[in-house]
Formats: sequence, C-alpha cells, structure tokens
Amino acid sequence: MKSDSTKLTTCILLICLLWGICQHTAKAQDIANAQIEQLKKEMYHQFNVDDFEGLRKTVKQLKEECTSVGDYKTYYKAWGNEIIKIKSHIGRPQAMKEINALRDFAIQHDHKFGLYTATYTTAYILGQINDRHGAYVNYLKAADYLKRYFPEESTAPIYVSLSTLTLSEKKDTTAIRYAEAALKDPQITPTHRYMARCCICTAWGWIGNVGKFDEAYAKLKAIKAPPKEHARTLIVEIFRAHLHGQHDEAIKLAHQFKSRQNYLLYVYKTYEWAGDYKKTFYAFKDYRWYLDSVNHRDLRQQAQLYHSELDVARAENESKELRLANKRLKLEHMAHELENERLEVEAAKLKLQNTNIELSNAAIKLKNDSLQQQTQHAKLNEIKSRMEAQQQSEHAHHILIVAASIIALITIAYLLFFLYRRHRQMKRLESMNAQLQTAYDQLEKTTTAKERIESELRIARDIQMSMLPQVFPHRSDFQLYARMTPAKAVGGDLYDFFLQDNLLYLCIGDVSGKGVPASMFMSVAVKLFRTFALEGYSPVEVATRMNESLAADNENGMFVTMFIATVDLKTGCMNYCNAGHNPPLLDGEFMTVEPNAPLGLWRELEFVGEHQNSIKGRSLFLYTDGITEAENEHKDQYGEDRMQELLKKNLHRSAQQTIDCIHESVSQFVGKAEPSDDITKLCLKLI
Repeated sequence: MKSDSTKLTTCILLICLLWGICQHTAKAQDIANAQIEQLKKEMYHQFNVDDFEGLRKTVKQLKEECTSVGDYKTYYKAWGNEIIKIKSHIGRPQAMKEINALRDFAIQHDHKFGLYTATYTTAYILGQINDRHGAYVNYLKAADYLKRYFPEESTAPIYVSLSTLTLSEKKDTTAIRYAEAALKDPQITPTHRYMARCCICTAWGWIGNVGKFDEAYAKLKAIKAPPKEHARTLIVEIFRAHLHGQHDEAIKLAHQFKSRQNYLLYVYKTYEWAGDYKKTFYAFKDYRWYLDSVNHRDLRQQAQLYHSELDVARAENESKELRLANKRLKLEHMAHELENERLEVEAAKLKLQNTNIELSNAAIKLKNDSLQQQTQHAKLNEIKSRMEAQQQSEHAHHILIVAASIIALITIAYLLFFLYRRHRQMKRLESMNAQLQTAYDQLEKTTTAKERIESELRIARDIQMSMLPQVFPHRSDFQLYARMTPAKAVGGDLYDFFLQDNLLYLCIGDVSGKGVPASMFMSVAVKLFRTFALEGYSPVEVATRMNESLAADNENGMFVTMFIATVDLKTGCMNYCNAGHNPPLLDGEFMTVEPNAPLGLWRELEFVGEHQNSIKGRSLFLYTDGITEAENEHKDQYGEDRMQELLKKNLHRSAQQTIDCIHESVSQFVGKAEPSDDITKLCLKLI
C-alpha cells in the first residue's frame, strides 16, 4: 500500500514538471516571435530610409533569431533585402556572391523558399543593370516556384515587376495583363496595388486611350500613394496632363523628377505631344546625350566587373554579343546611308527643278532683250531718216550732224555691251547644262542600286513565304486556314501544320525583332518544329528540345514565342504548350495558359504542357501581337477587345472566311498608317 502511494506521488511530480517545462517553452517561443516582429519593423524602416549599416546589423540579429525558432521564410526575406542594398552600396559582384551563398545554403538545407528568394533577387538585380531578358526569365521562374510550393505567398511583387519590364519595352497590352494579374492576387499589399494601378495608367497613357486612362486614373486616386512611389505618381500625372492637353503642366511635373533620365525623357516627349518640334529636337538631343554617357559609363564598369568574375564561356558569350551589336550598328549605318542617298536624290531632283526654273527665266529674259534690241533698231532707223532729212534740207547745220554722230556712237556702244552680256549668259547656261547631266548620272546610279536591293528583298520574301504552307486541306472533318503579312519585305512571324495519321500538328510563333535577322531566326524555328514534331514528340517535348537547340548557339540573343499543339481528329483531344505567346481564343474566349518563357532565351528551362479534352464543334483562333498592337494614323491600337468581339460575331463562318474577316478589319483600321509589326493568324474548326 505504501509502495503504491509513493508511485502515485512520483507520477504527479513528473506531470507537474513537464507542465512547467511546456509553459516555459511556450513563453520563450512568444518572446522570440515578438523579438522577430520588432526586428522586422526595424529592418523595413532601415530599408526604406537607406540606412545600410543599421540594416546589416538588424539582418544579422534577425537571422540568428529566425534560426533559433526555425522561421526560415523570414530568414531568407531578410537576407534578400540585405543583398539588394549590397548591390546599391557595394556593387553587383558582391551582391552576386551573396546570392550564390544564399543559393548554396538553401540547397544544402533543402529549403525551397531559399531557392525562390535567390531567383527573385537575381531577377531584381538583372533588372537594375538593364539585363531585361535575364530579369524576365528569372521572374517567371520565381513565379513558378511560388505557384508550386508556396501558393499562400503573394505573387503580386513579381507581376508588378514584369509589368514594369514590359512597359520599358513598349509592350503596353502585355504590361496591362501582368498588372491585372497582380491585382487579382488576394494577398496583394497596398503598395503593390498602387504600383499595379500606376502601371495600368502608364500603359493606357502610352497607347493614348483617354477613356481607358481616365477610368484607370479614377481607381488609382482611390488608393493612398506610398511616399517612395513619387516617380510612378509623377509619370501618371504627366500622362493625365498630356491626354487632357495641359502640356505646360506636364513640363512642370517633369521638373520634379529626381532622376535626370526620367526628367529628360518626359520633357522631350511632352514637347513632341504638344507639336513643338524645335524644342522636341533639342530636348531629344539632350536625352540621347545623357543616355549615351550613362550607357558608356555602365558598359565600361560592367566590362571591368565581368572580366574579374565570369568564366571563359561567359566571356565568349559577351564577346559574341558585342560582335552582334557591331553588326547591328553596321546594319543601322547602312540604313542611314540608304536614307542619306534617298535624301540626296530628292535634293538633286529639287536642284533640277530649280535649274529648269532658272532656264525658263533666262529664256524669258533673252526674249525681252530681243524685243529691246528691235526697239533700238527702230529708233536707229528713225534717227537715220531724220538725219537724211536734215542733210537734204539743212546742209549748213553741221552742229546737228555732229550731235547725231555722237548719239550713234553711244547707241553702238550700248549694243556692244548688250552682246557681251548675252555671251556671258550663254556660258552660264552651258555650265548649268553640264551640272544637270552630272546630277542625272548620279540619280541613275542610285536608282540602279535601290532596284538591286529591292530585288534581293523580293527573292528573300519569296523564299520565306515558300517555307510556310500555302495550300490548306479541304476535308469534311476539319477546316484550317492561315495567313501571314510581314511588316517589312521579310518578317519574323511563322506558322506551320501537317497531318500524321489522325494527329494534326500545328504551331504559330513570333520572333523578336523584324526584317532579315528575324526572318532567318524564323526559318530555323520552323525547321526545328517540323523535325521534332515528325519524330512524334508531344508539344511540351517539342518546346523543350527547340529551346535547347535555339539557346545553345544563340549568338544574337534572339528568341521566339510559340504556341504548339496536337489535335486528335477523331476524339477532338488537344494537347498544347504555350511558350510565352499570346493566349489563343476558343469560340471567341481567351484560354488560360501557363506563362512559360519564350524559346531560345535560357537553356534547361522546364516547360509546362496543358490539355483540352475535346474541341469538336468549336473554333480555335491563333494570332500574333501584330493584330492587337496594330496602330492607325492617330496611334490608336486595334486591341484585344475589338478582335474578340469580331470573332464572336463570326463563329458560324468557315476558317478562311474568319481569317479574311480579321485581315480586312485590321487593314481598314490601320488605313494609310505604316505597319509596325508582322501580322499572322490561324483558324482551326473541328467538325
């Protein structure tokens, strides 16, 4: 009995001891969490006021506290903020070393959030040094990390950054789409909501749509502006003043920029909008001079940094990029020379016209001189008759005879002077005729060179168009039709299709850039698509292999966006992969597609394929952004809404009628304006 009592007492004591330990641990956990929250507030405050030394001390303490409680999300966020400030205060090489250290630490401890932080921070730094392609790819990879492993985290900062990047490349509709994706995130912060609204306003401002801008501006003004977003706010206010004709107000707002680059850019754009071309010329000259000086300094610094930190392969790539830049400059120089020759030809034509006018004036003057000469002859005859009459009637008046002789001598001297002047005018006419013949010879040479270049471009266009299918199948189970209109003699858009048993392969693509380089890259892309597709690979496998082939020897840094699909004609099942291309429309509605990266930018990318159970009885429409971004003479864009509305109205038409309807609508909208991009469209109707 005594032994049982002792055991009971021991158990009670152990329970009390364990309860005390749990209470102490929970209290310690609460204290640590409170300390972490306090350090986070200090870190973000020091980040915003740019207190670098204070930030580094706070981050060090915060990382120690997070390690003790296992809060590695906060740990990596703090480390990422420190890296961003290291880039600003110490330099990019040290920042990249810190990113590598962060990535190694995350791989060692198998922390997915650490890999996301390294990718996002890399994208941010690449964007700061104007490596837009690298920033674009890394932002997409960071967004993919969040969707896969951390769906509770906000993707709004990534989409806002992507919207800002595409705005800098004048892809306004794409910028709006990314900003709207950020606003749909339920976890978006007020700051990022304000930044997204600013991007939408700026995009509509560049497009010049006053109604859409005012609608977006009203939504923006309902949000309180963060203090550090002063530059974005100024840009939106400048567009508001411009769209409402308040150009003096826009100039005043431009003077408030802290960045000299932004100040010079929006001053020259405001003068251009106002139609003051003289001030536009001098403002643009100052802006280009500043950009050239900044770019020269940045290039010199980057060259020194790259020499010390990159391996041999990276150095070779950089040298290839420089050679490509030189080739581009040479092409631009050749284009300028052709333009100068054209201007010289026009000047020669004007000179010839002026010469013809001068010759006409000289002929009129000669005619007038001839009339004056006849008048003088008549006067001389009259004087002679008078002199003869006087001699017959008054032989004694010798003084009058002398006077008549003097008058005759003066008249003869005048006639000699007149003949001398006419001789000089004839010499001038002969000299002008020689100059005229020389100008005609130069014009003939220039015209011959121009005709040779145009002939070569026509041959290149015929070769390019022959690579694209021009004969379309006439079958009872499906209809397919496509059409490509290049902006220049040759273009960079592509499409292709072929049948393999009951499986229809098709694709559409848009190469970066225009002209001959884009057409050559397009030819390689078409060849690779047909090669891999004929081997029976799925769309996602075709995209992966094409990306590896295009990125392996991509000396000029070009890329292509593509939509690749296979359609089973019996079941209607469609497998597809979208590589950075515009989303297609199914029965007039935009499809939701994965934001994969374009092909050729980066090796070893992971592409995501998608599936549609059946598209039987439905209409699939593929297109390039040359349709939605087509501009008329007033710089208004055709837009996605206009295209979608037209497709919905014509769902009952055949594939060829649908393509012809879209083509005619875009042509009428553009009118006499110069085409800005290649236009390609493809329609598939499965019956």
